[in-house]
Amino acid sequence: MSPVPQTSITLLKALAQDTANDQWYQFYTAYEEPIRGFVRDRFPSLDPDDVLQETMRALSKCLPTYHYTPDEKGHFRCYLMGIVKHKALDILDKRRREAKTVDTLQNDPTLLAPPPKAEIETWKRAAMEAAVEQLMADTALSANTRTIFEHVALRHEKPEAVAERFGTTRNNVDQIKSRMIERLKGIVQSLTADYRNRYP
Repeated sequence: MSPVPQTSITLLKALAQDTANDQWYQFYTAYEEPIRGFVRDRFPSLDPDDVLQETMRALSKCLPTYHYTPDEKGHFRCYLMGIVKHKALDILDKRRREAKTVDTLQNDPTLLAPPPKAEIETWKRAAMEAAVEQLMADTALSANTRTIFEHVALRHEKPEAVAERFGTTRNNVDQIKSRMIERLKGIVQSLTADYRNRYP
């Protein structure tokens, strides 16, 4: 797999302003081969170009609101590859659903079988990563709330230490954690509803 290029903060800021410009072409050419390589390594049954196209379509919608804060939300390459995994799994799922309508299905009952356990686990992890990313990018929540949640829930720091660091009470930290986890569960359920209905 081709190495993921160093994230250009200037480029991401330019794309946040407008994805229909020369910067978008620069972004596309920088990341197309790493994405194709990732798909070839992780999802060899898929056409890398199909996943690349779906990923870029999703990014054109996400990047205008994406804020690059690696200390808070992780590196951009993790965010990017999370989207690639989601799109690859979406294509696999669509292929499986379409197979149900194929006349030759009777001769290949394995097409109706649930996905392998490893694939399900990969999909769950990708869904959780996307949900956390979405939650932490929600500007309707205060930066302080998101930061406290990150330290106490994502970094697993002790609530007492987090409360002291941010000048608040242990009870407030617990309440923030509880509320944010409920929000996170809601996002995950929304992202996985169709998949869970098909493979309970």
